[in-house]
Amino acid sequence: MRGVRWFRAYRTYGPAPVAVEKVARFVQRHRLGDVVVSLRVERHAGREFWLFLTLETEQWGELPEELDDILGECPALSQPLPEAFSLQDIQGMASGDLQVRALGQCLEYRQVRRESFENPFEVDARVLARDAELPEDAAERLLWFLSAAGTGSWSSLRAACRALGVTDAGLASRLARHLRLLGHLELLDRGRWAVPPAAVACVQVDGRPVRFLVGARDSRSLTLGSVDRQAGGPGRVVVPQGVGAEELPWPADALSLSLPGVAAYRAGLGTLGSVNPQLLKLRLFDGQRFAEAAFSGQVGLFELTLPDGRTQHALHVDGRWVEGEFFTLRFLAVQAMGLLEAWRFHADREELAVRFEGRLPEVYERALVLCSGLLPESRGGWLVYRNVPLRVAARLAAKLDVALDLTAPEVHA
Repeated sequence: MRGVRWFRAYRTYGPAPVAVEKVARFVQRHRLGDVVVSLRVERHAGREFWLFLTLETEQWGELPEELDDILGECPALSQPLPEAFSLQDIQGMASGDLQVRALGQCLEYRQVRRESFENPFEVDARVLARDAELPEDAAERLLWFLSAAGTGSWSSLRAACRALGVTDAGLASRLARHLRLLGHLELLDRGRWAVPPAAVACVQVDGRPVRFLVGARDSRSLTLGSVDRQAGGPGRVVVPQGVGAEELPWPADALSLSLPGVAAYRAGLGTLGSVNPQLLKLRLFDGQRFAEAAFSGQVGLFELTLPDGRTQHALHVDGRWVEGEFFTLRFLAVQAMGLLEAWRFHADREELAVRFEGRLPEVYERALVLCSGLLPESRGGWLVYRNVPLRVAARLAAKLDVALDLTAPEVHA
């Protein structure tokens, strides 16, 4: 069972990016990712600033003595305040917005552990660390706001997130991605978004028809049927026939049929402008984390540190620098390295399991999510998508050139 989350504050001095990097490397080196989940720092920190660690322990405010001693060895964590804080507390202490750096639950900064659960269908689902940090009902209320606005810019979406208590840009991006996966939000050109009209997705679950809402929503939508709540996204609203909205039979079928193969998809991604690797600090993704590396023209996912200190991820492949969302680039990089594990399909449950580090590019993942109207569950290093017909799983596996394991695992009562 998950522990409780709380925050510890540290008074820190010097350049904030340097302190953040030191703490991230310290946590990785000492393998503290199960307890130290993330850190927060004031976005425009001066030479003296607050640094906050997100800690997950059995009891609120109680850190095992041996772990306390280890953290004290990190120079950036030498001046802690003795009391425990909530998220609301630390937001009041900071002089501006807080920037979040994931540690324990981010692939980039944790050692990938495969020893625990080789059968994802026997593992209880848990809430992902980043989803647990979202204010209650933030996704639902954000969907209401965006539906009322209809369309807008990324800055207007960020402003709405801040008004809902989601001040971190990374969490805002995560919320927006979840809304897109669930069919509530579409991206337009030039950084704009739009909410499509309300519609009803029609699927089959255990041989019976199930209808759930996609597209626009308001508070009245929740009265149309039953609501299946989920972490990280708005609840699935299951409705009866005849609610007056357009019906979409098996939207996952239509979407998966329309998607290109992985080579064509990669070729269609955008390319960064002029990139001179000799002028940039580069770190290369090795399948588990990013590490400093010299550029010699190799294929791979790189973290580029620009002269102004900003970072950007880009995939170097086919002689060009490809840009895109992180999960897409990571999938293509892991595939190029030959590290993609086979997907696992449980025929009796119609569940598809995908390793975290092999998470699909967004548009392909959307086809899986629309099979059920539910975001994937986290089960011991796997993402498990529910109510996925074999035809959809096989079609996507073929298009993305991924092996599909159809061996039904033994399931214990």
